[in-house]
Amino acid sequence: MLCQYEVGYMTHQGNRRSENQDSLLLRRGSVGPREFLMLAVADGMGGLANGAEASSQAVQGLDQWWSTQLPELISPELDWEQLEDSLAVAIEAVNWQLCSRSQRISQRSGTTLSLLFLYEGEYRVFQVGDSRGYLLEDGDLRQITRDQTWCQQEIDAGHLTPEEAAVHPRRHVLVSALGVNRDYTLGRSAGRLSYGDSILLCSDGFYQEMDPALLRTWRGPVQELLDTMAAQILTGPASDNLTAILVRMTKGRRL
Repeated sequence: MLCQYEVGYMTHQGNRRSENQDSLLLRRGSVGPREFLMLAVADGMGGLANGAEASSQAVQGLDQWWSTQLPELISPELDWEQLEDSLAVAIEAVNWQLCSRSQRISQRSGTTLSLLFLYEGEYRVFQVGDSRGYLLEDGDLRQITRDQTWCQQEIDAGHLTPEEAAVHPRRHVLVSALGVNRDYTLGRSAGRLSYGDSILLCSDGFYQEMDPALLRTWRGPVQELLDTMAAQILTGPASDNLTAILVRMTKGRRL
């Protein structure tokens, strides 16, 4: 059975920001009848200069990889290890370019990144910063990325509880991002989807105010779901930019 995918997306500056510093990327290709997707959310760091440019440059770098490097890698017998290595090199190039630009203009800038590559139901997720990836499986929603934040470090060390971290004044402080330093942490996760499963990529402005119950219970089109979730968030403070991409695996036809 061939795998097919339904994709929805949204991005909005929110109610209190004058600029949307988030960027997103959606690319769909095929090898014969087999579809593959690359999706990404990048959140420019609002506390630094040129956050919008940093997130935009990050997705542009990935888009260039899609056009120039992926065609040499993708085939019905995809070598996942080779693809992962190539994507990691592309992300490293983005970081180097952003750091070099910051040096050149004497202004620091940075961005988070959550990236999904999906082929034949198998997926790889790459993450830097605190944009997140979630897996929705049989009505169960779980985070498949790990926040690279000061608070998460304190939780891991046993110094804070998740409840304390949720209201801590340093909850938004990142310990890793693209473009800020030459060194960064590249988180990775992998798995396989079953028919009906979904993956959500989103910026912190989206997940901090989203209603997880909607994700767990919605049975309609994924674009309508994201539109409904965004409208709900925008009735509240929506103090940050919000961006999300949702992909659901649907049954395809037989080969």
